[in-house]
Amino acid sequence: MINVEQVFALDIGTRLVMGLIMEKAPGGYHIIARAQTEHRQRAMYDGQIHDIEEVAQAVQRVKEELEEKIKGKLHYVSVAAAGRALKTAVATAQKSELIPMIWEREDIFALEMEAVQQALREIQAEDEIIPYHCVGYSTIESLLEGQNLSSLSGQRGKEAQVKVIATFLPRTVIDGLTRVISKVGLEMRELTLEPIAAGRAAIPPDMRRMNLALVDVGAGTSDIALTKSGSFFAYGMVPMAGDEITERICQHFLVDFQTGEKIKRSLNTKTKVTFTDFLGMKTTVNKEEVLEQIQPVVLELAQKLADEILRLNQGNPHAIILIGGGSQTPLLAEVLSDLLELPRNRVGIQVRERIQGVSGEKSLKGPDAITPIGIGISTIEGEGLQYFSVHVNDLTVQIFELQLATVSDALLAAGITPRLLVGRPGSALTVELNGDIKVSKGQFSKPAQFFLNGEEVKLDHELKPGDKIQFIPAQDGENAQATFADLVPAIPEKKIKVNGESVVFTAQIFCNGRPVTRDGDVPDGAKITVFQNQTLKDLLHFLNDKQYSLSEIRYKINGEERVIPIHKEFYINQQKVALERMIKDGDDLVILVKEVYIKDLQLKPTPMVFYVNGQEVEYPPQIFRILSRGRVLSDQEKVVDGMELSVEGYDTMPLLSELLPYVNIPQDVPANARLSLKRNNQEAEFTTPLIPGDRIEIHWEQVASAL
Repeated sequence: MINVEQVFALDIGTRLVMGLIMEKAPGGYHIIARAQTEHRQRAMYDGQIHDIEEVAQAVQRVKEELEEKIKGKLHYVSVAAAGRALKTAVATAQKSELIPMIWEREDIFALEMEAVQQALREIQAEDEIIPYHCVGYSTIESLLEGQNLSSLSGQRGKEAQVKVIATFLPRTVIDGLTRVISKVGLEMRELTLEPIAAGRAAIPPDMRRMNLALVDVGAGTSDIALTKSGSFFAYGMVPMAGDEITERICQHFLVDFQTGEKIKRSLNTKTKVTFTDFLGMKTTVNKEEVLEQIQPVVLELAQKLADEILRLNQGNPHAIILIGGGSQTPLLAEVLSDLLELPRNRVGIQVRERIQGVSGEKSLKGPDAITPIGIGISTIEGEGLQYFSVHVNDLTVQIFELQLATVSDALLAAGITPRLLVGRPGSALTVELNGDIKVSKGQFSKPAQFFLNGEEVKLDHELKPGDKIQFIPAQDGENAQATFADLVPAIPEKKIKVNGESVVFTAQIFCNGRPVTRDGDVPDGAKITVFQNQTLKDLLHFLNDKQYSLSEIRYKINGEERVIPIHKEFYINQQKVALERMIKDGDDLVILVKEVYIKDLQLKPTPMVFYVNGQEVEYPPQIFRILSRGRVLSDQEKVVDGMELSVEGYDTMPLLSELLPYVNIPQDVPANARLSLKRNNQEAEFTTPLIPGDRIEIHWEQVASAL
């Protein structure tokens, strides 16, 4: 079995999988064994695993070779994720309560999780396709009522706010790595980032004081890391590397990808290259011909690298260090030095042979070995993300221990939302009762519970591999509820008589204008009106009888609305009383209402009006009848509220001759004259029908005598 002080470092590249067994040694580190293999087909693109089975088979071959060399079984492995995958974001979250509360750890964590999820939403907004996984976060600011505090725990206030910085990796990256590793019977011990690991090995700590650019040119991507003032301060990525150069060779010379790779690698050692193309033709070409074809792609790659370095560094670095298999691409170093205006000796390739303090496996050479060596060093020094598995409600989740892993980290990794941690207090019930606002508070929520291996714990309890967490979500508080009986005290009923009939006089409750019973539930926002059974006025409302409750009658005459007051008298126990009189149990009430009849309205039909020779002439009504809804009424019928009446004075429209008795016609009749009749400037006859408002002209007209 492998020594516990030895580590298995595995670099899963787009083209090559390399594994190292390393240990701490006096003055540095020692490589005990190494194994490497290439993917048999394209299983990774741009540093991302696409074919789990194919990549697992490559890792299995490396694992078996190393186990044979060390004569032991491998159980744990350390790997690196592509630097392009790491994303960070800063986000805030705040919460306000109606009344001041004491902010417990669970409340604070729920707020922090909300901020982390906000950061995740910002990350996902930039890349909606790839889901990301939080591998850690730190709180950088805590505010209570706008005041900055070092901690919110135990503080009392209504409004709190936190700001966090969260780190994310794509779930596909993590899931792809863990699935490959689990398929070969291994467990992830530590995860680091490729540019961090490569920089750990390629640039000694004392050199990091200078402004250097480390460029790891792989097959699918080129990762960039920048140093200054003793540390790495920025990371970047260009989604282009050696594969694009290989594909250019394949397209021009019509060869498969593996043959294109062999042609590319031979450029640094041979002046002529011989190969068989896809059609079976054996061909030999000069190195210069191949360089001519790949030059535009190399220029494009170098330009993108230069642009990204300038963007991250805000200027030219002191030097550029190239690593990775793609760093040996012909012309790349020269073009980069020109683009960044650096001397040729300031752009170089770092190889394993020049790394100080790393012994063993002398045959391991070149720039390809830098990243796996860096993974091993990071693991030995404990600089990577510690990784282990726990269970949350029977769901296995992976924990990245940026600090001491706690229950809260596991819940975050399991995707538990803040909504499940802190319940909402029950909603208050707010009503208006006879014009006054009444508020009933809801019940408090029940906080979430956390059990670690069967024992109840807090969110900050530390975890160890294999722990089982049982999470019981918070329960919302019950909303405030009430019946009308809860809000309106019981009022004794009164048994009385009204005009000889027995009546049980009770108080009335109306909700939003409708009567309700005392045992009914009160809706939120209800407008409640209570009519007491105290006064005579209350009784009239209770009786809800128009005869008793109305103070006036509204009716219409030929569409015109009119009002007539109703005269009422009230006697209680034979004594005349006013509306304010209190009603007592056993009272005998007599209500006298003076009824209104049609004859009391003194209605008259309206005469028709015409205009004769410019003078207004009234044509008096010829009949008199009163109708309601087409029915003729008598004088003795009662007038009721809302009645619509029409008064008629005519059966038909008059003829012109019927109007003449009411018109002054000149008596002096000239000789040879005739009576001229016109209606609205048109010739008329005695039998011409008229319409009210017509203009009539009547005068004597001279007639010419006959010869």
